[in-house]
Amino acid sequence: MHSENALFSKLTSIMQAYNAEKTHGSVVNYRNYSALKTELAAMQLDEGTQSWDSIWKSVETYLHYSVKTAHPQYFNQLWAGQSNAALVGSVIEVLANTSMYTYEVAPVATLIENEVLSRFRSVFGFNDGEAQITTGGSNSNYVALLLALHKKFPLLKNEGLHGLPRVSVFVSEEAHYSMDKAMVMSGIGLNSLVKVPVDETGAMRTGELERLIQLSKDEGCIPVSIIGTAGTTVRGAFDDFQRISSTAQAHDCWFHIDGAWGGAVAFSKQEKRLLSGSNLADSLSWDAHKMLGVPLMCGVLFVRESGSFDRVCNLGDTSYIFHESAERQDLGPYSLQCGRRVDALKMWLEYIFYGNEGFENRIDNFIKLSKHAELRIHNEPTLELQTTRWINNICFRSIVGDGVDSNTFNKQVRQSLYESGESLVNIAYIQDDLTIRLIITNKDVTEQDIDTFFDNWLQTASKVAKELTQCV
Repeated sequence: MHSENALFSKLTSIMQAYNAEKTHGSVVNYRNYSALKTELAAMQLDEGTQSWDSIWKSVETYLHYSVKTAHPQYFNQLWAGQSNAALVGSVIEVLANTSMYTYEVAPVATLIENEVLSRFRSVFGFNDGEAQITTGGSNSNYVALLLALHKKFPLLKNEGLHGLPRVSVFVSEEAHYSMDKAMVMSGIGLNSLVKVPVDETGAMRTGELERLIQLSKDEGCIPVSIIGTAGTTVRGAFDDFQRISSTAQAHDCWFHIDGAWGGAVAFSKQEKRLLSGSNLADSLSWDAHKMLGVPLMCGVLFVRESGSFDRVCNLGDTSYIFHESAERQDLGPYSLQCGRRVDALKMWLEYIFYGNEGFENRIDNFIKLSKHAELRIHNEPTLELQTTRWINNICFRSIVGDGVDSNTFNKQVRQSLYESGESLVNIAYIQDDLTIRLIITNKDVTEQDIDTFFDNWLQTASKVAKELTQCV
């Protein structure tokens, strides 16, 4: 058995070695599913041996085959890299290992969470409301839907769905799939989710929203909620929140904004215009683990009306755990979760290290890099931008010749880059057209890294084109 000192010494050396290599070499040592499964099975690690050699061997293998998400050629998701200040918070949170439900077991953490959320409420325009930390946008969007339902139907808490009239919820057709899941988990069902068409830029058509709401009411449904999006997953589009707010008020709907991705522009004087009207929303979700680089997971849900969380979350006999005084000290009764990690610590350390100005500089730099990527596409005759760039989502593809299927070609180029470990970027679809979705959200990425990505793409596209020509 290792002594604890030896354990921490070994762990520190592994972390230092990984940190030294996380931005070098290949993005991933690719193995397909079957090959990697076979390789891991061949390690023949027996459980229950209490052997630290087995532990370190497993850790080494895990890191060797894991994607280097801090690598400057990782453009695959709406998060990348991480901040060292927040990393410290994440490590310390695990080391101390407490939960956020009571002040008694998390005194400093409770005060930190209250303080950091108070400061962020101000940034997002929810000064008089309340907020809670969640596991991410999906969790936040689900809770927001529950808040909307319970606001509309106060008897729902005790009576449940029995006798509930037919309801309808409205989202952009390019909204995140978490809204579909929320409809199922809430018991309302997918048939009550109305997906509103978008315009050529990916933003919700508000005229269509109003038409569909009226159509829904004519069919006997009660509109409950309208969900706008601040930064759609594929195009990064922002809906017209001023117009949606007016529509929501006219039809007595809860207005929620899914800002898990694009909500971070609230920190930028230059880009905050995209959130115009968001201060009129009843709730807004935002993920600090995306553009801010806080280690996964770290979501926030802001709510305008204080006491909203009580309606849904403060239930049951909890006398065994919550013993708070008149002043609200325990956070557990107001969260959908019971046990909850101290995600506030990493967010707080990130905030006190960089501050609002540091966050603003980061967001503005992402936009600068995105403009550089956009210009590179415009200057390459074999590439095309497929949709308007809103923020730091760049949707592009290679232009193919006659007789070549564009979707197949671009997918093959992307897969070749992935398997080679040169660059990792994702694919998505705009209508029926496959698009390469380049996401710039690593604070350490430079213009040179962007150029390297496009050089890799063009070289690989040339190879794939030759292979296809030879096959023909």
